[in-house]
Amino acid sequence: MLEIAKTPENQDNIEQVVNLLQDVKKFFYRIGDVETEKKVSEMAAQISEPLYMVVAGEYNSGKSSFVNALCGKRILEDGPTPSTGKITLLTYGDEISSEDIDDHQNKMTYPLDALKDITIVDTPGTNSIIEEHQQITESFIHRAEVVLFVTSADHPFTESERSFLQLLKGKWDRKLLFLLNKIDLKTDEEQSEIVTFIEKNFYRLFGFEPKIITISTKDAFVAKTSGDAEVLQKSNIEMVENFIFEKMDYETKMDLKILSPLKYLTNVFDDLKGGLDEKVSHCNTEIKSVEMFEKRLRSKRQDMTDYILKYKTEIQSVFSRLKEKVDSFLNYYVNIRSTITTKFAREKVDDKFKREVFGMANPRTELERIINDAIDYVDRNNNILWDMAHDYIESEISLQRKINEESPKRKEHYSSSREPEKHVNLREFANQFQELDGELEGARVYRVVQGGFINFVVLEGLAIAIIIGLSTLFIPNILGLIVAGILAGIGFSIYPLKRKKYRSEFIQRVDAISERYNNMIQFEFEKIIDRVIEDIGNRISSYRDTRWSEREEVNRQIADLKKLSEQTKDLIRKSGNN
Repeated sequence: MLEIAKTPENQDNIEQVVNLLQDVKKFFYRIGDVETEKKVSEMAAQISEPLYMVVAGEYNSGKSSFVNALCGKRILEDGPTPSTGKITLLTYGDEISSEDIDDHQNKMTYPLDALKDITIVDTPGTNSIIEEHQQITESFIHRAEVVLFVTSADHPFTESERSFLQLLKGKWDRKLLFLLNKIDLKTDEEQSEIVTFIEKNFYRLFGFEPKIITISTKDAFVAKTSGDAEVLQKSNIEMVENFIFEKMDYETKMDLKILSPLKYLTNVFDDLKGGLDEKVSHCNTEIKSVEMFEKRLRSKRQDMTDYILKYKTEIQSVFSRLKEKVDSFLNYYVNIRSTITTKFAREKVDDKFKREVFGMANPRTELERIINDAIDYVDRNNNILWDMAHDYIESEISLQRKINEESPKRKEHYSSSREPEKHVNLREFANQFQELDGELEGARVYRVVQGGFINFVVLEGLAIAIIIGLSTLFIPNILGLIVAGILAGIGFSIYPLKRKKYRSEFIQRVDAISERYNNMIQFEFEKIIDRVIEDIGNRISSYRDTRWSEREEVNRQIADLKKLSEQTKDLIRKSGNN
């Protein structure tokens, strides 16, 4: 185990890093990033363990051979084909042992003193024909505190190696040492060319030249097992051992222990901050989009409400035409001449009234037509509104999120909007026009005519009787003549008075019904329009409310992330000053 409590200062630094990792772990748990939470948890548990030195590279580059050469014993399987399918953690032990940690990790012990402060991690090769091998390696690399990258002299710095190095330095920012293996296959001049090639390409990618040590793991293993000092020196394995076991002193290892998780957090935080900022931007865009759609809804509602006034005007025209027809009928038929003529005709006044006033362009039929036209208009436009909502959700929201079950469904509302019960108030109100039923009004007119005729006959009869009575006396009676004249005049005024009275009562009833009809039209249709607008608005606004909630949550995450990021940078600066 690494003696992390060697100094109070180091102990304090380690504790601060551990506390930070625990806070970061809780943060990623809250936001549901299970994968990163697991990585942070692994680093927190690993911080008190020996330094993790990961040996990485393509398969057949000599990774396992290098570990065997360090140990001077073939403890790992090696060969020209992908031989390592698990991550092997090689630590110190009094004897050689091996046990599986899980499906992808194996722990081995070996009695090498250098392993007391360093755990050597052998990884499956990258660019393996077995895709899982590379995935296993990449899933572990965050735990590396220093990386020995083994590349082969017979195919150095391949495209897959470039990709893997970008992961190492770009995302994880790990301390890196290049081992150029299999130099026994190349001349000194060729080795120099290869080193220069690697340095130039690496510099082009990362802006600095790497530390490169040329070795022959094959010669190193042979030398250590045979005790050949000359071959051992030629293999350069001692230079590697000196670098990792001697130059990396305690303080260097402590720096790597502290800085490795902090650099990891810095890169993760930067990536996450970009993603969170993008989420906020998406939320703002969607909220603005919803608000613009709600504005379109309000505009459409106003258009529909204004259009309904057209039907109010048509209804007023129906009642105006009815009053005109009644006036014409009363003026033409409700008088002495027409009454006398009708009395001797086979057709009655009420039949004429029903036919001429309520027959052609029946007001009730006209009102029902207007109501049905208005219902068709509202239903048609309600369907257009639902189509707008449906298209909006598909085009503006479902591009980024899968539409859930709460989304408006055009088909559902199209079919339900035509259900008769939705307009029951409108259709039932039409029955109020029974107050102006043709037969009832014809009967009223007939009674007016009958009453007028009887009154006329009586009064005119009295006037005639008075005149005849006075004429038999051969004595002119001025008073009698005046009375007879008055009675005769009253008789002739009966029809105009009754006609005026009936007309006044009829107009009052028509105006009252017209007002109720128009108020009903406006109220009922606005209610139907408002109900649909509100329903659609509620469905659409639920997306806005969800985006608002998302934005608030993301902003909270950004604030928490900023705090953690500042703590991380403070610890990095503190470690740098030390």
